Amino acid sequence: MKRVFILAFLFFFTFLNANALEELKNVGIAKYAVIEAKSDYSPIREAPDVHSKRFSHIRQGFVLYADKQNEDFYRVDLGLDKPYWIEKKYSDVQAIIPEKRIVEIDEIEFDEDKYGYEIFIPANIQNAYSFKEIPEGLLFSLYDVKVSDNLKIKDKRGAFNLIPSDKNILKIKYISPALFGYDVLPHKKGLVVRIKKIPKINRKKPLKGIKIAVDPGHGGIEDGVCANQLVEKDVNLKMSKQIKKALKKRGAKVYMTRKKDKYISLHKRVEFANKKEADILLSIHQNSLPDPKDVIYKHGAGTYYYHMQARPLAQNIQKEILNFSKFRDDGVNYASFALARPTSPVSVLVECGYLIDKNEAQKLNDKKFQKGFSQALAKGVENYLRYIVVY
Repeated sequence: MKRVFILAFLFFFTFLNANALEELKNVGIAKYAVIEAKSDYSPIREAPDVHSKRFSHIRQGFVLYADKQNEDFYRVDLGLDKPYWIEKKYSDVQAIIPEKRIVEIDEIEFDEDKYGYEIFIPANIQNAYSFKEIPEGLLFSLYDVKVSDNLKIKDKRGAFNLIPSDKNILKIKYISPALFGYDVLPHKKGLVVRIKKIPKINRKKPLKGIKIAVDPGHGGIEDGVCANQLVEKDVNLKMSKQIKKALKKRGAKVYMTRKKDKYISLHKRVEFANKKEADILLSIHQNSLPDPKDVIYKHGAGTYYYHMQARPLAQNIQKEILNFSKFRDDGVNYASFALARPTSPVSVLVECGYLIDKNEAQKLNDKKFQKGFSQALAKGVENYLRYIVVY
């Protein structure tokens, strides 16, 4: 009997969901589909294209309101001057409603411990949000909410400012000249914004106690670059093991996303770093080009960041690995890589060199070179920590 009931419920839910999708095809601004993100860091984009700029990322279970759809995307209304988009593979339709459910915020609680600041926002719906790094610090925005005229602020610490808005947006500014990681965490009664403090740095041993996740790129069924009789996943792992040794020797606590030739999804790698509460995430790769002939003009070591908080880390690493390797400077580059996008660890991706370049490939496969390169990278992380502590 229980099995029959479950099957009947599943049939009803599927039927309801199908009807919701059918109704959404011709829906106007007077009707919305309630969209729920079904994986952490689901991307909200500025256009219905997988290559378009990312506006924000939201956690699993957080809610958006869609007013139109095409084959692959839902168009979502954040109450701003333009629509945004989320891929259907990242979202589920929960219901069709006549208008958006605007959540009233009548209380905000600020808290602090030795590791960071927390902002607790009670809400019966976990709505879409965004972060924006600004010169003064960090701007957090929560959409589809109304701030109560009788808003109660508990235990305000002075590091935050509420920014007035004439739209249904709650804006909170965190004031700091430097950032060291931030995120949103779901809460059974709302959501929590967590902003890490810069840890106390021992200037003689800056890495002492710092938690670092080292990610050897690719693995298992993902070989990466194959050139000059080398396979990238193998070189990444060898280099990462040397990096782990160099960082640990300087006092860091180091966690490897993989320790052997094993496939791990990008999502799981980020999840691993977050579970370990890493302060820094380093993703290690080797580079290539679509046309090997172009290696005459483009080769060398490069470092990549996505969020501005990670740029100083990328710059300091790049300087030291170039000083050691004498490779061509392939730049400190902005790029939307999955392992450079996490915000809770300060995250960068390092392309140690080009395996399609014979000279670089030979060096990158040499254990002595790998050891020296890893020590240089660790020195770059130390310099970053000394730099950030000034702020």
